Amino acid sequence: MIRLIEKSDIDELAKIYKELYDNADIGENWTVEKAYDLLMYWYEKQKDLFFVDIEDNIPVGAIVSGIKTWFDGLRLVDTEIFVSNKCQKKHIGKNLMLAHLKEAKVKYNVKMIEFHTYGEESEFPQNWYNRIGFEKDEELIIMHADVENVLNKLGYSTENTLHEEDNIKTVGYSYKDLNKLYSNLCDGDTAYIFDMLPEYAYLDNELEKEYIESRITAMKNMANVKLFIIGNKEKLNKLKNNKLFEYTLNSVAGNSKIYIIREEEIKNKCVDEFFQLAQGLYYGERKDGTKEAFRDLWINAKDIGIMIKEESILKYIKSSVNTIEKKIYSGEIKVEYLFEEK
Repeated sequence: MIRLIEKSDIDELAKIYKELYDNADIGENWTVEKAYDLLMYWYEKQKDLFFVDIEDNIPVGAIVSGIKTWFDGLRLVDTEIFVSNKCQKKHIGKNLMLAHLKEAKVKYNVKMIEFHTYGEESEFPQNWYNRIGFEKDEELIIMHADVENVLNKLGYSTENTLHEEDNIKTVGYSYKDLNKLYSNLCDGDTAYIFDMLPEYAYLDNELEKEYIESRITAMKNMANVKLFIIGNKEKLNKLKNNKLFEYTLNSVAGNSKIYIIREEEIKNKCVDEFFQLAQGLYYGERKDGTKEAFRDLWINAKDIGIMIKEESILKYIKSSVNTIEKKIYSGEIKVEYLFEEK
């Protein structure tokens, strides 16, 4: 039986997804947890086109695509289709594709579908796609790169040294450096902090306590701090009884504000800005006119990020921050909670 996905299906589908890639031997080492995260991403993004096949009350396969505007109309992109090894050769993939494309055509009037696949043309899965009408694109080339390598070539650095070439200056920052940075903010300074709630947020250890304390110090020193705490429902719920989190909320001072926002609100209303800031950001202006931004890349235990000094990048970051803030104050982005000095 084919139907639209339910959230409870994802646990079983994640196991299938991992097992299929284990057997594919194409260099992608999936865990069940990472597969679950991917499928949850699709569930939140496009669950109206996310179909599953149910056999004996258990999900055994699924298909989902995103919708993208293109020159010739709407397209289905980044399609994921997979069927458990135990249920191959039962036409489940064909039936999933049929249900998916019918719904996409009726609901969105899509013109094309495109996605990546692997293997030899004469073998599965390519030969299956060929049989149902797909063609290999002879013009487009898939590009990929290690992000850290590209950042280095663009003038960023993960080392604790300044780089003068092309007038781009970057420097690695440790926890101690960050604590000092925040603690030194004072009246007349402005800081925007996007806390995307990674796994290491608000942990009960000395480094994290000192880090959070430094941000609170900035508020108490009357710096204009705007802390945006952004996470999905699960991550926000986990913080309800977190003492460090409660301490942060109860310590807001002066003109500073703390916004708690659902991740999907930012993604849906400011997708480009979200991905610009998605790994955490401090952006600020000093009262003397200087600007600086900290991009939290979490490269390794020694260097946790880079300080950006290049003016064009600062302008882009500031534009992203301003867009999000404008949409919050206009009501376009819904804020779950707003904390300010009482």
